[in-house]
Amino acid sequence: MFPTRRIAVISAALAVGAGLLAACSSSGSGKTSKNSDGTTNISVAYAADGAGFSDLYVGVDQGIFNKHGLNVTIKQITPATLVPSVLSGDVQFAGGVADGTASAILKGEKLKYVALTEGTYNLQLWASDKIKAPGDLNGKSIAMTNQGSETDFALNSYLQANNLPDSTLQRKYLVKTPAMISSMESGAVDSGLFQPPQAQKLLKNGFHVLSSLSNLPYAVGAYIAQSSYLTKNPDVVQKFTAAETENLAYLRAHPTETMASIQKHSGNDNAADAKIAYDFFINVWKKDPTVTPDLIEQAFQRAASKTKTSAPSDPSQYIYSSAS
Repeated sequence: MFPTRRIAVISAALAVGAGLLAACSSSGSGKTSKNSDGTTNISVAYAADGAGFSDLYVGVDQGIFNKHGLNVTIKQITPATLVPSVLSGDVQFAGGVADGTASAILKGEKLKYVALTEGTYNLQLWASDKIKAPGDLNGKSIAMTNQGSETDFALNSYLQANNLPDSTLQRKYLVKTPAMISSMESGAVDSGLFQPPQAQKLLKNGFHVLSSLSNLPYAVGAYIAQSSYLTKNPDVVQKFTAAETENLAYLRAHPTETMASIQKHSGNDNAADAKIAYDFFINVWKKDPTVTPDLIEQAFQRAASKTKTSAPSDPSQYIYSSAS
């Protein structure tokens, strides 16, 4: 028989191992932690820098999330890691373009859309001084990020809206904003799609804003969560969407404070750039975070076309409802 002391040590080790196993198995399972003041700790990721996610910035800076019982930590990540961060349980909610989530759902991932804060493209089309109208783009080149990205879909929508063929522009996929700007400064590319105020320095090279795409519908700022998390934590979802409603109202009512948050969180602390961004996004931010079914349906159609699959006949099943 083992000595009593050895049995106690082995028992303790087994208990620790069981605890670690349970922790691993609960990753992403929907468990949340609460603080002594009654607030619930959650993490929210967003897949773009800049002013677009100012709803999160003011929600944290102005204590709006806390007012609704949530202690929120926000983190900026890449678009490619948006869905994986939710599926791993690293974050409870994540915001980005709706298309990536639609693609993941078509592959079998259990995700739902919870809120939508931007209902149009958040891009401007910058062009050289020789390009005065959309028709002047014919035969020219355009700097973009990645194939299948928001810039790709935005150009498709822009060309369609202006009755121009897809072959109008030669697309240059340069991935990063600095590379896009450098190519335009050097004269290698004639135009580009940018989120304000990224391209302001191009003014000195004779470029100008040819068009704003904020009048073309698109689902950006689409917040998602695991279906299992939503089922287990309806109270947290209700608090999150209520806070987002107040965040969006705050953006419109408090420009000075919002611009200060943009400077603090966007990676650009220039006050003039913050105002340019705010003046643009005030026409992009929705007035409430309700998910627009038509925009989600369009996201599924684009995702299905890209992956050569079929879009769901009823995309509303992937939009969270307290009754679902």
